[in-house]
Amino acid sequence: MMKLMRTAAVATVALLWAGQASAFWLNAGAKETTGNHDYNGINASGQVGLGDFSIKPMFNSYHSNVSSGTFNTYSLRAGYDTKLFGLGVTGGVTPSVNGYNNQFAGADVALSLTPTGEGARERIGGREQAGGPAQGAGLARIDVGASAMYTNHRDHLGSGNQMLGSAARLGQTDLTGSAGVSILKNLISVDITKSLYDHKPDGLNMRAPRVENIIGLSQVVQGFPNTSTNVKLLMSVLPLIKPFVDYAHTTFEAGAADSNAYSAGVSVQMEMLELSAAYERYVQTGQTDRNYYSLGASLRL
Repeated sequence: MMKLMRTAAVATVALLWAGQASAFWLNAGAKETTGNHDYNGINASGQVGLGDFSIKPMFNSYHSNVSSGTFNTYSLRAGYDTKLFGLGVTGGVTPSVNGYNNQFAGADVALSLTPTGEGARERIGGREQAGGPAQGAGLARIDVGASAMYTNHRDHLGSGNQMLGSAARLGQTDLTGSAGVSILKNLISVDITKSLYDHKPDGLNMRAPRVENIIGLSQVVQGFPNTSTNVKLLMSVLPLIKPFVDYAHTTFEAGAADSNAYSAGVSVQMEMLELSAAYERYVQTGQTDRNYYSLGASLRL
């Protein structure tokens, strides 16, 4: 009897482990961006999931001949994403470089109004538009989402690059609303972000934040963003090849001119591997237009 019970227990554990193993999945990706002013940026991430739960560590780094250093950002997102909805929390830091550092934390939520296909790991949105559940014919899926991110900026240099007696601090809250739709396997998304500050940037004796990631831009910018709007269209032309176009408009605080970014690219999506290439033209009044080129690859297991 005891032998039979031990055999049953071992079999039960083996079945549970097999079930968990079958639900285990892994994603990894990297992208490099180069451009004017010797700009070079790296984005890399890995995502480990068990069923609907996942953890995604991320690393971003950039420098140029006008950036005042190489800035590395480390972050982690923990998420719970199902076919119907997704929830996530994110936190990270940018260690001090040339007097500047930041810490940030936030949360995001997404809802699929007409979910179809397999369980979602990514939603239709400007940041990660190419992924998500399988699309069917016609109006297959509508996603809506919202996120909030608080960033604590600290800088030991003033607006004139002079050393300050004590570090200046600025709190920034980014509120984003997103909507995405899949029509005949073509994906279109709109993301709108409003940035709020705990002090008016115009009256601060500090440099503009050294690290600002704006939806729709392939490069990191320095400034006090006020609002940003991003519209992206990804077209399903061939079974594997999907071209896309993107437009991003950003307004800034502290008297800085608005910017417009125009992007175009293509992704090649295979069963486990995705390759992408993109070009961006960044236009801001009073500055020379800038060009950026990106190459990326991601792996799904």
